[in-house]
Amino acid sequence: MPSIKDRATSLLMSRIGKTAHVISVSRIGNFLLEIHLQLPQALPERSTQHLKCEVAAYTYRDYTVANWDVQARKAILLVNCGHEGVGSSWALGLQPGDEVYYAGPGGGFQQPTSATHLVCIGDASAAGHFHSLYLLKSSQQEFHCFLQLENPATRQLLQMPVQPLSNSGHYFTDLHEWLYHYDFPVANTTYYVAGNQRMVVQVRKSLRQQGRQVKAQGFWG
Repeated sequence: MPSIKDRATSLLMSRIGKTAHVISVSRIGNFLLEIHLQLPQALPERSTQHLKCEVAAYTYRDYTVANWDVQARKAILLVNCGHEGVGSSWALGLQPGDEVYYAGPGGGFQQPTSATHLVCIGDASAAGHFHSLYLLKSSQQEFHCFLQLENPATRQLLQMPVQPLSNSGHYFTDLHEWLYHYDFPVANTTYYVAGNQRMVVQVRKSLRQQGRQVKAQGFWG
């Protein structure tokens, strides 16, 4: 039986929900889906905004808008289906022409800072989050994205260059080696960490112990 919170959310969705339509769905590797949506209205030019999508009865998941076209009212979601769950099952079942019931956009709290270096660290579920930041950086800013991906040969997601990290127990070893290699200046670098809660906590703690400026966002546990 749905909880009181679930019923309240469903009631709110019935009042403010909108319907998008799936244009296309494609795979990036085995578990990352690129979903193109036709929206009923344009999204604002703002990074890390998300759509709250109905993935089952009384069940909702937030997905960050990776890319958007204001004039055409289109948006792209990058959905990680590498772990079991109702959201993954929903995304894997989407077909062109399907309706997507959503509310939003919401969020959008993380924006590019004025730092010379923007460094993103996360797993595949953070791909859309980081790509939206990439779109709004200035041309003078250097952007680095370290992502835990299944395919170590991946070097780009949409327009964003990426440095793939091991999807195994060597994740933190690889990450520290890359950060040591680049040696980003403490005073002029902002780190964005997103994805699995446990990973976010560990990376944020490590960076803050080094005196780094960190903006963190956990998605799932």
